[in-house]
Amino acid sequence: MMTTTHAEPYVRTEAGKAEIRAHSIKLSRPARNLLMVIDASCSGDAWLGKVNGSTPGDLEVLIAAKLIAPQGGAARTVYQRIPVEVAVRDWTYDALYTLLTHEAKERFGLIKGYRLILKIEGCSDLAGMQAVALDFVEQIRKAHGEDSAARFRKQLGATD
Repeated sequence: MMTTTHAEPYVRTEAGKAEIRAHSIKLSRPARNLLMVIDASCSGDAWLGKVNGSTPGDLEVLIAAKLIAPQGGAARTVYQRIPVEVAVRDWTYDALYTLLTHEAKERFGLIKGYRLILKIEGCSDLAGMQAVALDFVEQIRKAHGEDSAARFRKQLGATD
């Protein structure tokens, strides 16, 4: 029996980033965990050693579904500039609601967090929720600095 090695580093593709937000493909828990953490800092084999319960088969599933790709082959498409205004379009109302309410409590404390949650609760449609998400990025920048805002933009899927 031949064992496939994954010595090269892998990166998430745009489809992989979208899958993290949408959960539309049925993946095993180890495969989903691999998708969540994989980046070019380690080889595929190293990630298999770091993610509990993962197997080479889980990595193969992600590759076959085009959710990850070898760093050299996907770098041009994976690292294209995606502004936060575009990234929030990939989110559903429920996913943004959950993320923003959780982050408001964690990042802003009782009073300011409560005010932000009231804004979130006032949204009746996806466009309103997306507008609140963009404002939320600005609120983080003002309260916690550009580095914190950049990390949150990245969490939303932006690469700018």
